[in-house]
Amino acid sequence: LPLPQPATNATCPACFAPPGALHAEHCDIARCALTGRQRDACHPANVCNTVWSGHYPGVAECAEYGFYYRHGADGYEPCNADDPDAHHDLNRLYAECHWDVAAQRMVIPG
Repeated sequence: LPLPQPATNATCPACFAPPGALHAEHCDIARCALTGRQRDACHPANVCNTVWSGHYPGVAECAEYGFYYRHGADGYEPCNADDPDAHHDLNRLYAECHWDVAAQRMVIPG
């Protein structure tokens, strides 16, 4: 199912952090600053909290790289951003990209 997309000035839908503030300790939307993966699974000793930007993590990268999907007759299918019922393809983003620690975002290898 598609994830709800908050408005740019909206608080994090999970921990209610305002844009520019750190996510709460166990927020399931927060990403690890070291791996880019869900922070809730990190070791408690890691200091890897990230700031809520006002956008769901990975959405900006999906838009930049053109990673979209929609439900087709045989399940999920890639599509264009302007196709009806297009959603950001976060699964493709995490499968094809890697986390750039310095940039704090997913990047296409190479």
